[in-house]
Amino acid sequence: MASSSILTKHTLEWVQEKGLCSSPTVSALASLGIEHLTTIQLLAVPKLLAKSNVFLHARTGSGKTLAFLVPTVERLKAMKFKASKGVGALIISPTRELSQQISSVLQLLAEAHGFSYSTLTGGTKAKQADVMRESVLVVGTPGRVLQALTASGSAHLPVHNLKVLILDEADRLLDNGTLTQQLRQIISHLPTENVQKILVSATVTEKSAKLAKDLLSTEFIYVSSEKRAAPATGQIKQNYLLVESADRLAMLVTVLRTLQKKKVIVFFSSCQSVSFHYILLSHFKLPVYQCMGQEKQKRRNNMYAKFVELDHGTLLTTAMAERGWDIPGVQWIIQYDPPHKPEDYIHRIGRTGRGEGQGGQALIFLQPHEKQFVNILKNMEVKIDEIEFCGELKDIQDQVHRFVAGDFAVHQVGKVAYKKFVRAYQCHKLKKIFNIHSLNLNDVCKAFGFVNPPMDLGRLT
Repeated sequence: MASSSILTKHTLEWVQEKGLCSSPTVSALASLGIEHLTTIQLLAVPKLLAKSNVFLHARTGSGKTLAFLVPTVERLKAMKFKASKGVGALIISPTRELSQQISSVLQLLAEAHGFSYSTLTGGTKAKQADVMRESVLVVGTPGRVLQALTASGSAHLPVHNLKVLILDEADRLLDNGTLTQQLRQIISHLPTENVQKILVSATVTEKSAKLAKDLLSTEFIYVSSEKRAAPATGQIKQNYLLVESADRLAMLVTVLRTLQKKKVIVFFSSCQSVSFHYILLSHFKLPVYQCMGQEKQKRRNNMYAKFVELDHGTLLTTAMAERGWDIPGVQWIIQYDPPHKPEDYIHRIGRTGRGEGQGGQALIFLQPHEKQFVNILKNMEVKIDEIEFCGELKDIQDQVHRFVAGDFAVHQVGKVAYKKFVRAYQCHKLKKIFNIHSLNLNDVCKAFGFVNPPMDLGRLT
């Protein structure tokens, strides 16, 4: 594993003396309590100021956002870029929350240099034409950015003088899915010359690197702060727990009871599963909250802001929170449902142990037939150990079954959550490990509160 330290000995004053950033930038960063550059920042800033096309790779929580924002703002300032020229820098990220988080970091830097900026995300009103036309820097998700690029009249995003294109969480944007297709269309609307391209990610796959080269018609300089293939910080203690299908829910209740005074994020495979487990865990008087993609953006924003301020509590969520979420004080990451890709495991645990000297713990639930997933993680240089549970779960299981059987509404939510779990399992990318035929569906039903499978579940496989 890589060293746990992400800071270098180089101070902001040293950086300014070397001509790598200006006084307004130093003042803005100092107001955030930043004194030293992180390793990826020290490596990235000179390359990006030199206008190189760069693929930045660094572990989660290592300061990648400032690594690309600082040189981007400095470049635009050096060019005396004006809002009358349109958008100077376009930053694209895969999720609304990450875009908003980038904007929150960008705000101080942009204001320090007198630049305007805007954030374009789904779930917000599209009446932002005037703001967009005055923005030197734009941060957004692919769908909303594409909408702005293809709009007519005053709603059109003016990118004819674009100087910098940044793809944050590039491997997610380049996974050849919907986001990639949107990205292809976005690129077709951008200038083909004199645009610096910056890709950023905590994980880099051969597939994403090749697609980036083909899609952007660019050779990239690879800049990494990791001496080895170290996808996760050594500050995070990682464990796995082998749990039979029927025992999973009772085990989750047991684990969360021991962590009631901690700040925890639990990942599930579907929004419906989040809803069901929120009801169930609330019944056990556990301090749980929920945030998922199917909710309205305002509610998601409010819950995110609330959880940021909490000292302890458990947030139930989905893959939407895998990347970019920077919530202070998260002590535990629990992956109740395993991710669809090994690299997503890395992004999930990166929600804890963020920053210099910060520790965290991660736990993934695996069924016995899924144990081979551990070998995949170990091949990725992940240090993970097994923990064993010695205790009785029957009393909790009985309480769960009585609660679900006695409440028709909960019973219905449980059925939908069960179906979604099975569907997600069928679609898993690692089918040799997460094989639907390896599941005992009767036991899986017990993990959703059913003593026997409901008669009206229908055909699932």
